[in-house]
Order: sequence, then structure tokens, then C-alpha cells
Amino acid sequence: MKRAKYIIARLKEAGFEAYMVGGAVRDYLRGAVPHDIDVATSASPEQVKALFERSIDTGIEHGTVMILIEGQGTEVTTFRTESGYSDNRRPDKVEFVKSLHEDLKRRDFTINAMAMTEQMEIIDPFGGRDDLKAGIIRAVGVPEERFSEDALRMLRAIRFSGQLNFQIDLATKQAISDYAKNIQSVAMERVKAELDKVMVSAAPGISMKYLVETRLTRFLPSGGLFELDWSGYTASFDPLSGWFYLLHKHGEAFSAIRDYRFSNQDKKDLQRALEASRLPLWDDWVYYSFTERQLTIAQAATHKTEAVKERQQALPIQSKSELAANGRDLMEWAGKKAGPWLKDWTLRIEKAVVERRLANDKERIKDWFIDEYHRHT
Repeated sequence: MKRAKYIIARLKEAGFEAYMVGGAVRDYLRGAVPHDIDVATSASPEQVKALFERSIDTGIEHGTVMILIEGQGTEVTTFRTESGYSDNRRPDKVEFVKSLHEDLKRRDFTINAMAMTEQMEIIDPFGGRDDLKAGIIRAVGVPEERFSEDALRMLRAIRFSGQLNFQIDLATKQAISDYAKNIQSVAMERVKAELDKVMVSAAPGISMKYLVETRLTRFLPSGGLFELDWSGYTASFDPLSGWFYLLHKHGEAFSAIRDYRFSNQDKKDLQRALEASRLPLWDDWVYYSFTERQLTIAQAATHKTEAVKERQQALPIQSKSELAANGRDLMEWAGKKAGPWLKDWTLRIEKAVVERRLANDKERIKDWFIDEYHRHT
């Protein structure tokens, strides 16, 4: 907040209006620590850039530049209006204006349409403060207009309900229901990002209930999977936990949600977590073979309470690279060139060491290998 106040002071010294806006104001009023504080100003992007030494054009066509102070960035956006959302996402036309009220009027929900001066005075033209106190998510102005401008706002309303443990205003909820099919026009990456935030929210069950009641599930890929009892789900800091819960409860494989475009790593972790959840026993080899993230996610469905990280740290080795013998040693002891046999026997040694049947000592591994290798070949 200190950087935002400094930026506002510089802009005002130059004769412009400037305020803190958006989620930071909402969080401040809720008593939470504001993050990613944004500034709105009557200055044009070029005028903003002229006042500060370092800036980045993060969205200059829409009036946004990032001001860098001590290596930290603060987004500063010119007051603007938007119109003509032909793709239900981006405005066809952006106009810079000199009115804070006009700028706030284009925002999504009343609790996000407040501004704050550097003296912490609140400017609230749409009743956001009252809605914040009442725990209500309400669209600014006409809900249908807000959702026509950007269909993702429907999901944002639902995400905020779980994040803040709020209720959605009836007119806003009805508009989401009426415009639900428009969610299909939103890029899947944006949809998934909102759903990820639902998975880690304070009350995901509230959001999931609204997701069903507003009919959005009908227009989301595999939307029916969201229609389950979420009371048994405990949110963590990892959104993958929610996706795992959804798949595990339905007995589905990862392929059921592949349309959401997970990263290759997230896909692997989900698949491995599902695999681990089906194992009746988690022994040392399981703790060694699966990552901490994979097992932590799977724990929610297995009712296992043992601390994964501590159990893994107690293993004789953490990876194959820690084995006291390597492939060259095995080839020397066997008198044989590299081939498929090498991977197989390395794995056998690795497993014997992890399961504490064999000490991770080169001479002991050599004796064990020579005995076992000749006995099996």
C-alpha cells in the first residue's frame, strides 16, 4: 500500500486524480491484507509513464501501465469506459475518460467497484460497502449487461461466493442462469483459472452449489461431474486437490476433465494421485515412488494421516542418484555391456535399498548383486 500511496501522491502533484481501486479496497474494508493494489487515474498512459523512471506497458491499449518501484510492480490504469463486447470477453472499444464514477461503473460487482484515497477515504457510488457488510455479491448496474460484456464474470461471481463465504444477489443469480450458455465463448484457460480459485476457496461447497443452481454446469466440459456432495472436501492451497476429489468421487480417470487443459505436470500428478489412492497399503516403496504432492493429494481420499514429507525424508535414499553403486559398477560386476537388463537390475537394487533389505553400501550391494544376478541368470 505504501507504493500505491507514493504513486498517487506523484500523480496528484502533477494535477491528476488518482485512487486505489478494486479488490484491494474490498480486502482493506474486510480487515484482510490487500494484495496487488491497483491505481486508477485521470492521467493518460503516456502522462503516467512520464512521471516515473521505470514502467512496463502491460496493457497500454487498455490504458494500463505497470510502475516499477524497488523492483515491485503496481498497475496504473487510466479511467476508462468500455463498449461493444462482441465476443463476450473483450471490449470492441475502450475510451479514456476523466470521471472516476464512469470508470467504476464498468466494473463487475459492487464490492469491487469502490475506490480509496491515499487518506483511506472510501468512494462507494454503488453500495459496495453495504453489500460487503451484508455478505452479498451483486453486479454493478444491470447484471445482464455486465455478463454480456464478459461472460467470465458469471464464474467470478460464483468464485467470490466461496472465497468470501457470500451469497449471490437474486437478480445477479438469475442473470447468470439466463446467460449461462455464454460461458462457452470464454477461453478454457480463463475458465479453469476461476475453477482453480474455487477449489482453494474458503467455502467451495457454496460455489459448487451455485454452479449447479445457475445451470453453468450444463455448459462446462464434463459439467455434470461438479454435481456432487462437496461437504467431504477440505480445500488446500493446491487446486489439484479439488480436481482429484471430483474424479475420485465419480470413479473417473483424468480423461474426463482433459478439456480443461492441464499442464503436463498437473496431468501426471493427478493421474498418479488417483493411482496412489487405489493402493491398499502405503509402504516405503510407495513413499519413494510417488512425489510429496501426489501423495498429499491422494491422502484426502485414503484417510491416511501420516505426514508424507517426514515419511519420505526418513527413507534410506531419496532418489536413484543416491545409490552407492551405479550402472558402470553393475556392468563391471556382471562382465556385460549395457542393455535392458541394466535398468531392471538397477531397479531391483533401488527397491531393495528403499525397503531396507539391502544397505546402501557399495561392497554390500556388490555382494548382493553378484549373488542375485548369477542365481537368476
